[in-house]
Amino acid sequence: MRRGFKSWCENAATEYRSHLGLRPTSPLDPRDLADYLHVRVWSPSDVPGLSQDAVAQLIEIDPYNWSAVTIKAKGQHVVILNSAHADTRQRNSLAHELAHIILNHRPVRTTISNEGFLFNDRYDSEQEEEADWLAAVLLLPRDALLRVYRRTRSSQAIATEFGLSTKLVDWRLRMTGVPLQVKRAAQWRRRTA
Repeated sequence: MRRGFKSWCENAATEYRSHLGLRPTSPLDPRDLADYLHVRVWSPSDVPGLSQDAVAQLIEIDPYNWSAVTIKAKGQHVVILNSAHADTRQRNSLAHELAHIILNHRPVRTTISNEGFLFNDRYDSEQEEEADWLAAVLLLPRDALLRVYRRTRSSQAIATEFGLSTKLVDWRLRMTGVPLQVKRAAQWRRRTA
């Protein structure tokens, strides 16, 4: 990732939370962020002209091969979420798609459907890495993670409080080094007490 990107993400998450009236450590509902960014959020059944057979294929027969897709219709971004996925995964998928929009990523491959929708279906690996990082920070900024981890020491408790998967919380804990920071602070307090 480019130099300074991770810090920029933390600052951007704080700024978006402020615009949404949230404290920096409050849980973020990515649907509220989508509204703020004027991005529509649909499930497959909301897509105009999509047959019941196609909807069934996407959410009943083959729901594990996709999470979300962003289309641009009439100048507006629309994120279609896989409604068969758990709410925690949908939150992460939506945050990921919003991250691509916030970062103004341009896909390396696009497809135009028969209905005239523009599908962004391929981003390069650097863009995907950046979107993963920003999405995770939007959902769980480092300051919030540090504060809640100090209080709970539990991935599950953090996941529940923020409406996220424990897998995402554990990844953020590893990437930020928060557990080590908390452990060292506790050791220092014991030594100086």
